[in-house]
This record gives sequence, C-alpha cells and structure tokens, in this order.
Amino acid sequence: MESPSAPLDPDLIREVLECPICLETYNHEQMRPKLLQCGHTVCRQCLEKLLANTINGVRCPFCSKVSRMSSISQLADNLTVLKILDCTLSCSAAAAALMCKSCCSRLPRQYCHECTIVLCELCKGEGHLHQGHLVQPIRVAAEQRRTELGGKLNALRDVMGEIQKKKTAIETISKSLRLKYRAVQQDYTTAELRLQEELSRSRRTFTTSLTEVEKLNGHVLEEQTYLLNIAEVKVVSRCDYLTIRVRQSDIALLKDDWGSDDEELDLRSSLPTMFQLQEPELVRAEHTKALEVGQITTNTYTVNTDDEESGLEIALEGDLEGLGGAAGATSGAMGAPVDLYRDINIVGAIEEAVCGSPGSFKSKSMDAGGGSPGGAGASAGPAVCQFVKKMGCKGTLPGMFNLPVGICVTPQGEVLVADRGNFRIQIFNRKGFQREIRRNASSIDNFVLSFLGADLPNLIPLSIAVTAQGLIGITDNYDNSVKVYTMDGHCVACHKNQLIKPWGIAAMPSGQFVVSDVEGGKLWCLAVDRNVGVVSYNRLCSAVRPKFVTCDAAGKVYFTQGLALNFEKRHNEPHLEGGFSIGSVGSDGQLGKQLSHFFAETEDFRCITGMCVDANGDLLVTDSGRKEILQFPKEGGFKILIPDGLTCPVGVATTQKGQLLVLDCWDHCVKVYSYIQRRHSSIS
Repeated sequence: MESPSAPLDPDLIREVLECPICLETYNHEQMRPKLLQCGHTVCRQCLEKLLANTINGVRCPFCSKVSRMSSISQLADNLTVLKILDCTLSCSAAAAALMCKSCCSRLPRQYCHECTIVLCELCKGEGHLHQGHLVQPIRVAAEQRRTELGGKLNALRDVMGEIQKKKTAIETISKSLRLKYRAVQQDYTTAELRLQEELSRSRRTFTTSLTEVEKLNGHVLEEQTYLLNIAEVKVVSRCDYLTIRVRQSDIALLKDDWGSDDEELDLRSSLPTMFQLQEPELVRAEHTKALEVGQITTNTYTVNTDDEESGLEIALEGDLEGLGGAAGATSGAMGAPVDLYRDINIVGAIEEAVCGSPGSFKSKSMDAGGGSPGGAGASAGPAVCQFVKKMGCKGTLPGMFNLPVGICVTPQGEVLVADRGNFRIQIFNRKGFQREIRRNASSIDNFVLSFLGADLPNLIPLSIAVTAQGLIGITDNYDNSVKVYTMDGHCVACHKNQLIKPWGIAAMPSGQFVVSDVEGGKLWCLAVDRNVGVVSYNRLCSAVRPKFVTCDAAGKVYFTQGLALNFEKRHNEPHLEGGFSIGSVGSDGQLGKQLSHFFAETEDFRCITGMCVDANGDLLVTDSGRKEILQFPKEGGFKILIPDGLTCPVGVATTQKGQLLVLDCWDHCVKVYSYIQRRHSSIS
C-alpha cells in the first residue's frame, strides 16, 4: 500500500512558474518559458534582451554555458511549465489561491503580518513597507507559524498526558474499591454465618430443653402407668379368687365356711388420681427492630489525582465500615474467614484476588501478620503477607486433600501438591484441577500381585519438585525410591541405588535433582533424561539427618539437619518430624553459611517442615512447631511473615505474580497470601 503523497511546497511551485531573472510569472505570450541548451529555463522577454547583447549565442546567467543560436525560435519551449500553466488556468480557484493577493497576477514571495496576506516582490513595497507593516518572506513567516502551532500542540499533548495520568489513577482507585467491596461482602457473609451459627445454637438449646421437658413428663407418665398396672394385676387376681369361691360356694355352705370370707380390698383408694406434669410453652424473644446482619456506613475521603504518590495510598487506607445491627451479638474481633467456596480453582482464584492491588486486601484474621512479636532481630516494617483465601478441604475427590505434605510451582504457573493421604500428585492450572499422577505398576506386576492377592503398589509422596524442563521429581516412601514423571504422568525414571531413606527433593537451575537421604546422611545430585532415565548421580555432601531441601537461582542448596518432632497431635494425625537447623552447600560441594537451632537471641527453630527461596534469593521457612512462616534475607536477619492463622504448615512456595502459597497439613488445604517482595533488603 502506497503512502499518501506530501503536498507541494509553494516555494517550489513559485521557482518553477517564475522566471528566475525578472521574477515574472510565465505565460503563453511574451513571458513564454524557453529552455536553454544547458537545461535552465528563462522567459522569452529576458532571452531577447540577452540575445541583443551577443552574437550567435546566449550565455546562461546561471551556469555560463553558451547556447548557440541565431534566433529565439531555435530554442524549444519548456513543455512541463506550459502544462502546469494550463492546469493552473483550468483551475481558476486554485490559481487565484496561489497568486499574490494584491495584483493576482504574480506568485507571492512575501507575507504581511498586519494585513495577513501574501504578496509578490513588486506589491510588498507599494502599500505595505511604506506604511510600516512587518513583511517577511513566506518561508520565514511559515516557520514562525509552525513554531507557534508546535508550541500549542505541545501544550495540548501535556494536557493529554495529565488526562491519561488522572484516568490511570481513577482506574487504580476503582480496582482498590472493588477489592474493598469484596472484603466488605466477605465480612458480611462471615457475620451472616456467625448469626446462623447463633441461631443454630439457639435451636439446639431449645431442642435440648424441650427434650428434657418431654423426658420429665415421660417419667411421670411411666410411673403412673406402672401404678395402674399393679392395680390391674391386683384386680385380676381378686377376680380369679372370687371366681373360684363362686364355684366352691355349695361345698362352703355344707362346711359352714361362708362367713370366713376375706374382707373386701379397697383398691380404689390406691388408684392414682392426681399428678403433676410440665406443660411446655414458647416464650418468644421480643425484637424491637427487624433482624439485620449488618449495615454499610461510609467514610468519606479525598483523593488527589495530581499527587502520584499519595493518591493511591489514600484510596487504600479508606475503610468501609459496617457490620452493625444484629451482628452486635457477634461483636469483637472477627475470626478466621470461613471457607465459603470450597472450589478447586487455586491459581485462578489467586490471580483474581491479588493481581489488582496486593496491599489493599485485608483479612480480619491476618491483620496482625507480617512482623515479629517483639523478637530480637526481626526487621520492622509494614505487613508483607495478607491472607487471601483458603483452597480445598479434606476428602478424596479431585481438588480435595488428605494430609498433603509438599507443594511446588512450575515456571508456567501450575501448582503441584503432594497429596500423601490420597496416594497421588495433584496438578492445578489457571482453570483449577487439571490432572493427577498415581503410581502405575507394569501390567505384569499388576497381574502377579492380583494373582497372589496382594495390594497394588501405591505412591506415597514425601516431597516434590519440578524442573524448568517439565520433569517432576518425587520421593516415594512406598519403596524408598526417587521417581521422575513428565507433566503428562508418564514415569521416566526410578532410582534406588545407594539410597536408604530418600525424603526431600529440589530442582536445580541446571535441571538436576538434589535428593536428601535422611538415614544415609548424604545429599545426592541426579541427572535425568526423559528418554534415557537417570544419566548420572553423585554425592554432593554429607550431613546429619538431612531432610528438607531447596535451591536458589544460583544453585546454592539449603537443607535441614537434625531431628525435631512436633508433639502436638490432632485427631488421628501422626506426629510430624522435621529439622532444627539449616545448612547450605554450593553446587561445587563447598559448605556455606549455617542457621543454627537458635537463629536469634530469643528465637529458635522447633520443627522445620518446609523451605523455598523467593525471586530475591531470600529463604522462606515453614515451622510447624511455631506455626509460622519465617523469612531469612540473604543479607542477614529474619522476619516473621505469617505469625498466626496456621495449624500445621508443611510447605511453602511463591509464584511469579506475587503470591505466597502455604500448605497446611492438618487443615488439608492450601492457604493463599499476597506476598510483596522487598525492593531493598533490610539488615537487622
């Protein structure tokens, strides 16, 4: 597609249609354009003057080349100029627009600022320069006009930029308000559920009281029925006795025993006549006003869109207060948000709730998070993590968990959870549950085991990791091996050599797996090819009961050491084992810095059950004994990211979009937090 042609320059048109000697416009008569042998064009009138002063030729006044001729008729006309003149004459309106506004016969070269018209060289002095008008060449005047219009255009562009900034600020504020609406709606739902719980509790109390009354009345009625039954037996026995006496009446007369009859029994006096019962009656609670869960009250605040730094902060700090009326029965600090929507869309829910503004969403149960409760060495500052949502519950269906033990995130954003109690690995994508991985023995093994009546082998995962190439590494407690699967669930490798009790596994940037042998006391590096299997394995270092491992972007491996137990027990869940110190080793096998059991003056590890490294290289640690998530910046110091709201954290992972996923084993769920990574490291 051809680009549109640029408009013709008026100065260029004037140079073509004017004689460069007399500056008169060409025409078909005396001012007819003649083409010299050198290529220059002059009018017929000027050419006659030049020919009158020479013999047998004309010297070009521009290039000094001599055109040999004896008559002007020997020179050809400039047909191009004549054609332009014909077109100009045929378009009279266009021709008039190009001519001098004073004489309308010559092309203009000057511009009068007072009269705002264009003039030719002859007309500029007749009524303009003599009157003191400012007359400039058209090119200079046009350049000044371009400068003035350019300045106005730049001013309009600046205004447009300010408008765009204000629109962006309004859109950001709108997003934060939408998150506020969501938070208020969640608070309302929580209050409504609490009110429903109060109503259910009241109903249970009412049912219990009614049952007690019914039981009391039942006892009284049973007692009276028992007395009536006794009286009935006595009456029946007396009737039988009298019947026998009737049959023996003749003999009794002969024996003269009639007068020896027993006295009449007074049975009527023993019959129950009056007893007390409890009559139930409902006393209704009087409500002067209609029952309400809550009311919305607003807090007016001013947003300055000109201040780029404070406008958004003011919008985020404005609170929408509510929860009045009948919710007063449940007043006080709100508890942990109830999992109202037990869906399985983990990644989608994370992005939907966090991507707008992570710092603007606050959960009532997590408002105190982010700082150490007075611990020495903890870095101060605003809360880094805010609770967003709890995903999943206990069960065997897809998206449900039973004692999950490991979690990791792929570079593409997929979430993998090691579901130990259900003997599987669950994979979630942006839309929710995608697929699961189970151990599939060969058909021959299945046939033999089924023939012998044995159970088929299960996959009992202890830890999970995924490489950038899409290989999933799993430590299997069923046969104490390391298994490697593809994302489609195909097993490509199973390694047991020199492994006694493999437990933790992590993926290195090189694509290798690091496996910890808790009973063997070693860390191993495994290189796996999806077409060949395990290509090589070598010992990285030795340690004291290494259990959980993780790796940063530089290839440094962090591992737990020692044995720590979480003695707290809930229902039938087993005791958890973890580490009580952390060591590190480089990819070359050289040991690095250590975190001892007492990592601060008054702080210590209790039961480390999981680790990961974020994008800044900071180490995140889950401590199930402390029920906290700790952060250890690579420069030093520590910070408590999540101080409460966890029952038994066993795994932690970060995503590229700024979310923190915490795996809670005893809650059988994944808890999602917004995670604002630090821009500048703070050294304690």
